[in-house]
Amino acid sequence: MIKATIDDGEKYYRLSNNPRVMKYVTGNALTRKEADAMLHELVHEYDADSWFGRYIIEDRFSGALVGMAKLDSYGSATEIGYRILEEYWGKGVATEVAVALIHFSIQKFNSTSVVAFVNVENTASIRVLEKAGMVYMERIEDPDEIKFKFSYTPQTNQTMKKVLYIILGLIALVLIAALIMPKEYAVEREIVINKPKAEVYDYLESLQNQTNWSVWARMDPKMKMEYKGTDRTVGFTYLWEGNDEVGKGEQKITKIVPGERINTQLRFLKPYESTSEAYLITESAGDNQTKVKWGFTGVMPYPMNVMLPFMGMDKMIGKDFSDGLNNLKAILEK
Repeated sequence: MIKATIDDGEKYYRLSNNPRVMKYVTGNALTRKEADAMLHELVHEYDADSWFGRYIIEDRFSGALVGMAKLDSYGSATEIGYRILEEYWGKGVATEVAVALIHFSIQKFNSTSVVAFVNVENTASIRVLEKAGMVYMERIEDPDEIKFKFSYTPQTNQTMKKVLYIILGLIALVLIAALIMPKEYAVEREIVINKPKAEVYDYLESLQNQTNWSVWARMDPKMKMEYKGTDRTVGFTYLWEGNDEVGKGEQKITKIVPGERINTQLRFLKPYESTSEAYLITESAGDNQTKVKWGFTGVMPYPMNVMLPFMGMDKMIGKDFSDGLNNLKAILEK
């Protein structure tokens, strides 16, 4: 950076003649006459020997104009600011300039803090100041502008680093815990139905019948349902889409052991994506009695599996399974 002089009129005009660059400065692009007048005022604000003032920012390799920076006295603090040519936006240049101004202010002026003011609508500059380590202090409502005040102090920076280290430490603990916690989960419920095994199995083998007794199928009377394939055969698929409670997904028959077991795959698409394996098992429980087991298993991916012990999957889903089996019993024993 080189301290600006009156001879930098052409460079200052290039910077001030862009309405997007000047949006939060004057609100509009400046004419050459207006730019020269403003530069003259800024250059004469501080003596030539002072470190405070306006600086021309140039590319360190090509010498091309990049923008302009400012260093102003603000009580015991130093105020910084910058304007960057539009072609350098989004390339990290503004953040690099802000960091350099902060460090220079602390080292050169031994400032207790470094402050910056930014228009409340200038979201890009707000992100730049945050990336540079500055923190929001207050909202200031001037007659001609509403702006935020940001500040940087060595103490604030150290506090932020400590907070960052704590957060990183907690993340590391979570990741380590997830490595040793189980990823698999299983829920199963059973009921005895006072009907012969063959009759119970025949009813369960039809995936379409499941909508008659499943708790979830009853949560949304307007739920859209679609079937693909031939019921009671491997590959038959039931698709549904309903309200927030039932979401969207599909269930496909993956294996059939006649008279014994039906395996299906459950794919939930909304409100979140997951895949589980479900099954229905029929066992003889005596004369004209059948035990039905209904359950499902799944795997929660790392590192989300760290939440598995706290979710209480068995308790959360188990009641729906029990209620569904009670509905099944009522239908078959009618």
